[in-house]
Amino acid sequence: MIRLNLGCGVEIMDGWVNTDLHKLPGVDVAWDLDDHPWPWDDDAAEVIRAFDVYEHVNDPLGFMGEAWRVLAPNGLLVLHTSYWLNPNSYRDPTHKRFLTEESFDYWIPGTMLNQRYGLAYARGRHFAKEQIGFDNEPPHADLIVMLRKIDAAAAAALAEQDEGEP
Repeated sequence: MIRLNLGCGVEIMDGWVNTDLHKLPGVDVAWDLDDHPWPWDDDAAEVIRAFDVYEHVNDPLGFMGEAWRVLAPNGLLVLHTSYWLNPNSYRDPTHKRFLTEESFDYWIPGTMLNQRYGLAYARGRHFAKEQIGFDNEPPHADLIVMLRKIDAAAAAALAEQDEGEP
């Protein structure tokens, strides 16, 4: 099993496959994350770490789909991304989206956004929410998102469980 450090820049992590758009010192794989499929096999990664990456990709649905494909069953996706109230979300001219605590609900069964739009957005690729929180106090905060890859049976069970709650 591999551990992917996507968009690593100069933050090289030992024991991880360090990946960035540019072949900087220490980068193992230079890859544009908007090019699909990513260069890893299905179910190859136990963890994907993407810090300050998601707000930069052109295709967020493709990013989430590729992360789900590459993660092993029960694999963990860890994102650090801009929060819409943080002035830095708007200051950086390369940011393409501004995110809230609910932005990843499209992939989480049982949420209103998944129930309403999941067929179009998640396309059968679901995650369980491990944690969605902040790295600081808003408005000067970014989101910390931890999602666990789940299969169709687990997704159905989560959706059913949430439907039964008042």
